Amino acid sequence: MTVLAWGIAALSFVALAASAVQMPGKFAAQTPHFTQAIVPLPAPGPVTTTASIGGQTAQNAFQIYGGTSEKTESQQELQNTKELRAVRDEIVSLRRSMLRLTEQNRRLSSKLRALDEAASQAQTETKAAPKPAITAVKPKQKPATPIETLPAPELSAAKPQPQAPGPLPEMKLSELAEITETTLPGASVPETVASIPAKAELPEFHKTPAAGKLSQSGRRKIVRTSFAVDLGSFDNTNALNKQWQKLKDNNPLLLGDLKKRVSTAEVDGTTQFTLTAGPFFNAADTAVVCARLVREKVNCSPTIFQ
Repeated sequence: MTVLAWGIAALSFVALAASAVQMPGKFAAQTPHFTQAIVPLPAPGPVTTTASIGGQTAQNAFQIYGGTSEKTESQQELQNTKELRAVRDEIVSLRRSMLRLTEQNRRLSSKLRALDEAASQAQTETKAAPKPAITAVKPKQKPATPIETLPAPELSAAKPQPQAPGPLPEMKLSELAEITETTLPGASVPETVASIPAKAELPEFHKTPAAGKLSQSGRRKIVRTSFAVDLGSFDNTNALNKQWQKLKDNNPLLLGDLKKRVSTAEVDGTTQFTLTAGPFFNAADTAVVCARLVREKVNCSPTIFQ
């Protein structure tokens, strides 16, 4: 097989060599169909422009400007990148706000659920309390009046007449016994033994701190929602400041470290000044503060800290 392969390869090379020798002769024998044209080359030297682009005549005033399209495209891409980054930062801010609102909703829902369970438990205990036994009272019966009977007429004549009553015998009263004085133990201030004190003490209030830290990478500022308590409206700032100082002095643990905010509004042609205090980072804290201030007859309602 090896010898046969070498023989075939040798025959192929021989055929190729024979065709290479015969082909130029065949082409040389053919007659040309087109006459050959001889074009002289221009003289050596500087070559002038024959196009109309480089001319500056009045007829063909045409000029090529620099690559402004590339600059425009780069500026457009830069603007698109900035807008995309701003949209991305806004989406991140909205996502964080949604997570914060979800957490607040979860806390408020758990507290409302606890209050509902406490109320239902109190109602159940009230229903389960034993009712006082009802004792049937029998009506008092009037004493029976004895029937008076009279003797027969024939016996009444023979009956002797009753004698007049004589003097009563003298009765000696027993001598009065001497009363021995008894000394009572020394009096002291009565102590309270009831389990319910005269005034229930409220637990100490601690404001909830801010959850987490705010960090951002874009130009837009991330805003955190804070809460406050509305302490009423006043006709002038003097009354407002007096009320604020009074509330701080009476409730240092509730309002001691809060900041006051004063907002104005036109009501029936007069200016009303509204007092708010904050900030609180949890809406439940505003509810607790208002509940304790209402016990002292102070108008209070939760609101947003601005």
